[in-house]
Amino acid sequence: MFQRMTWRCVVFVMILAVALAGCQAQPIQQAAPADAAQSDADASAEMGDMAGEEVIIAVGIEPVSLDAWRSFAGTGGPGFRNAIEQLVNRDFTTGAFVPLLATSWEWVNDTTMRFTLRQGVTFHDGSPFNAEAAAASINHTFDQENAFDLLDFLGSMTAEAVDEFTLDISTPEPDPILLGKVEFVGISSAQQLAEDPNSYHTNLVGTGPYKFVEWRQGESIHYEANPDWWGLDDPDAARGSQTFQKATYRFLQEDQVRVSAVQAGEIDLAQFVTPEQCQILEADADSICVSAPSVETIFIRMDTNSPLLSDRRARLAFQLAIDKEAIAESILGGAATVAGQIVNSSATGHNPSLEPYPYAPEQARALLSEAAADGVPVDMEITLGARHAVFPRVDEVMQAVASMLTDVGFNVTTTFYDPEGFGKVMLLNIKDVPVERNFVAIHLHGNEIMDYATSYRFYYSCEGILSVYCNEEADAVWEKALPLTGEEREKTLQELNQIVYDDVGVGYIGHLDLSYGLSDRLVWTPQLDHRILVKEMTLR
Repeated sequence: MFQRMTWRCVVFVMILAVALAGCQAQPIQQAAPADAAQSDADASAEMGDMAGEEVIIAVGIEPVSLDAWRSFAGTGGPGFRNAIEQLVNRDFTTGAFVPLLATSWEWVNDTTMRFTLRQGVTFHDGSPFNAEAAAASINHTFDQENAFDLLDFLGSMTAEAVDEFTLDISTPEPDPILLGKVEFVGISSAQQLAEDPNSYHTNLVGTGPYKFVEWRQGESIHYEANPDWWGLDDPDAARGSQTFQKATYRFLQEDQVRVSAVQAGEIDLAQFVTPEQCQILEADADSICVSAPSVETIFIRMDTNSPLLSDRRARLAFQLAIDKEAIAESILGGAATVAGQIVNSSATGHNPSLEPYPYAPEQARALLSEAAADGVPVDMEITLGARHAVFPRVDEVMQAVASMLTDVGFNVTTTFYDPEGFGKVMLLNIKDVPVERNFVAIHLHGNEIMDYATSYRFYYSCEGILSVYCNEEADAVWEKALPLTGEEREKTLQELNQIVYDDVGVGYIGHLDLSYGLSDRLVWTPQLDHRILVKEMTLR
């Protein structure tokens, strides 16, 4: 009890300091090229007189590249879905799939789905959208030689034009969640791929309501309204409209800097703010805060091949050392529900019987002593790492977790990475991880596909691109589940979830609610996927 209360006192001091800092809205202090800074200043000055001219959004993470396949990611591809559209979208209010570039679909057989495509659509480069163009884009994304991450995330698929506006998408094996995977796949210009393939990494060319204009690296991405967007004639089908002529996504890593920018009138929307910062914004007449549940889970990925973490006792001790309730309630301000699995109840395969690993530091110490007596190197240094700004208060969470682990006897150092650096330490399979590395990541996983089998592929399967865990028994159950549907799929995935929980393959902290600061002129409601789309915004 004494240790728990001590943690709450430390956390309270952290939060009080942040809250006090947030009470004074300070302009952003960030180095930028003189011409860029002047341009932004001019844009801000014009905003009051030109309502609807530009919306300015602040996000925490800059993209690694402008590859269109990255449009699936709300954080790693800021604003990409304004330019790059998909065949289908999901209505996260109902969970149903809805038409976008495809108007209808049906199964041809158990490995092929046929899509009827929308007519009269053009890409930003003027080339026509049709089945051949869509097939070229999809096949480029899933080309084994390109080795884009989406291939490993979703598994293989191929596309073929049946006629001008009919497209078949096939998988090597039956895949009942194919439609959910197709929702992840952005459609970019086939003409770009054929005539200027190198620009695929530097220029987003899609069919969306906003055209890519410029990426000022280290500062911002700029978009402008697409005057030829098909959705102008049918906003209901397009699920949005062009309220703004320009959209700018600025990269501001610190959440307090983003909040201050809203208060100072420099931006319209601040991504990922804390509950305390929400209270500050709500108290200001010129700003508001909006929040919503998410499919995001803060989880703990351990190098399970290291001499230390290959021992289940050490992995369990790691989890028992962490006071997840204190983190969720005090550091995250109640905006998280303590988790015992990587998906929440929105996903097929969520197992309601899995309780979070408890906070039991004495048991953690005992397990480490037992492991040490058997020769396990419990003093082996652990590198605890995270990506900057991946979720609100990640710095404080890292500090708290490191101290809790040290308290029970682990030897921990912490480090933060930019997106590219984090990718280098995360995008490795267990067979490629040196046993001496002993790296543990605190990261965020969103299951927009709403199916545990996909999360398992990422972080647990023996061949998973992000997996530093391998359990052949679990893999066999996963492979058994893949072609199943309905209740049979649900039960098999729950069994799979139980296996990796018992083996402590991955640890968990909490399922997140996410909040945003808005200027009082902007109307926007976040969805369960928390992608920030300008077409869904209007003026008050």
